[in-house]
Amino acid sequence: MTAPAPEVPPDIKKRIDRWADAWLTETFARLLALRAQNPGPGNYPIAVFVEWRGRQFYLNVRYKGGPRATVDEFVVRHTRMTLTGFGRFDLAYFRHTGRWFTTHRGLTAEQCFTEIEGNEVFWPTA
Repeated sequence: MTAPAPEVPPDIKKRIDRWADAWLTETFARLLALRAQNPGPGNYPIAVFVEWRGRQFYLNVRYKGGPRATVDEFVVRHTRMTLTGFGRFDLAYFRHTGRWFTTHRGLTAEQCFTEIEGNEVFWPTA
């Protein structure tokens, strides 16, 4: 029998949420406002937001479909932090191949923040 997956401690969850809210607003608010003014012919981002699913934290993007889109809006999960235990996370991004690619293992939340902020591959609208 396997051990249950570790739960994310409330203090870590709160710290991650606080960082994400500040960073997403600071980094993407202007871009989203500019894209809304001139969306162009294709899909365009209208919101960036966070989501917790069990022990996984996601940075997501909500897109508005272009004129030929079959749906009005859709969500793409882009970056994932997975709690592996003892306050450590694996960091991954969603590739164009339709699979998650884990780039770092065993990072603290703060180390994940540094990687995300410094590497545009983790940016939800890059």
